[in-house]
Amino acid sequence: MGADTFPTAYEDMGGDNPPVILIHGVGLSQTMWAAQKDALKHAYRVITLDMLGHGGSTAPAADAGLDDYADQVAGLMDRLAIDRAILVGFSMGALVARAFALRFPDRLSGLILLNGVFNRSEEVRATILGRVDEVRQAGPAANSDAAIERWFTPEFRAAEPGYIADLRAHMAGNDHHGYLTSYGLFASQDNFGADRLGEIAVPTLVATGEFDVGSTPEMTRELAARIPGATAHVIADARHMMPVEMPEETNALLLGYLDTITQSPITAGEAS
Repeated sequence: MGADTFPTAYEDMGGDNPPVILIHGVGLSQTMWAAQKDALKHAYRVITLDMLGHGGSTAPAADAGLDDYADQVAGLMDRLAIDRAILVGFSMGALVARAFALRFPDRLSGLILLNGVFNRSEEVRATILGRVDEVRQAGPAANSDAAIERWFTPEFRAAEPGYIADLRAHMAGNDHHGYLTSYGLFASQDNFGADRLGEIAVPTLVATGEFDVGSTPEMTRELAARIPGATAHVIADARHMMPVEMPEETNALLLGYLDTITQSPITAGEAS
């Protein structure tokens, strides 16, 4: 990010390769993509950003919706003179990528939705909204320990105590308003644009982990079934934070699908 007042913190690993924009999950930041940047940078122009209210980006408006987060991505593309890009969204980032696909279809070359949510049961949605209330009362650290337990295997947590401690501190340090607004959208908008998903006309991959309890394989398959031609994939033994805990498997999946997108006759040449 430059020294001016541009509202979005980002990193652009530039070049003339097809641009791929990575959008993180709620409470996190663009730093979650470290392993993916290393894997993709040789063949793609890799761009990461902090969502509104996260990291170094400005806070969202009090009444912000998913379209505002999609507009943030489009604004970054304008700044970088990118007409079309492939979007990779993780968790809430997958919701933002879906919103972008519906709002800016002519600016999208491909779509990869990792560990996203779709069509929660009313009981599950009520549970997530209860966590939002905890954050409203006690701040961003209110339920971070429980989240970390859901996101990572016990083996990873035991093997990487430094990473877990840093993540816990990062989550606690989130801007209260920005985190609450984003978490509220993540909790309530799992069916955002559900009746328009058939309009998405770019190559799409929907993937999650076998043991992701919040972004289940069933959600992945149901969401993929709503998007014409979409592919569903479940990474064996993975939990929610598979880009961090299982980077080799995640990167192999991403690279394999990105290659199909950039070699597709529909999008060849358009991603660059």
